[in-house]
Amino acid sequence: MATTAAPVDLDRVSRWYQGWLDAWNAHDPDRIRPLVTDDFLLTTPTSAVNGWEVRGVEEACRYVAFVVGAYPDLVWEQTGPALLAPDVPRAAFTWRGTGTFSGRMDPPGIEGTGKPFAFTGVEVFDFRDDRACALDVAYDLQGLMRQVLPRRRSA
Repeated sequence: MATTAAPVDLDRVSRWYQGWLDAWNAHDPDRIRPLVTDDFLLTTPTSAVNGWEVRGVEEACRYVAFVVGAYPDLVWEQTGPALLAPDVPRAAFTWRGTGTFSGRMDPPGIEGTGKPFAFTGVEVFDFRDDRACALDVAYDLQGLMRQVLPRRRSA
């Protein structure tokens, strides 16, 4: 997705990522707008399971609203240094997310259970003109769901 071969600057991308985390932790989808390009593409396990193509600024904001709607006290923290690609404008960040499933996950329409969670993952961003143009996120969605959903009783 990156359009130039120039790698990103460590200080600049670290400040950018802090802004990304600040926007999420403020639970304010509009704060994402200046951080992403108009053709931004976000891919996560959650979006994949829901068949949701998160493309563009509006969809990115809608995705943030979806997540914080389900997890109203969600907090993200960076857990390691930025990992930079040497030859393209790409950076990866590891993180930890914590909170409580006390909102509503819609879709698919599941009411919060009040159960707490903690999970980790990695975000890999491609950049163009100091904004993210793509994000690929990896985390254990099944493990997260085991923490927040009621256990099914076997027959």
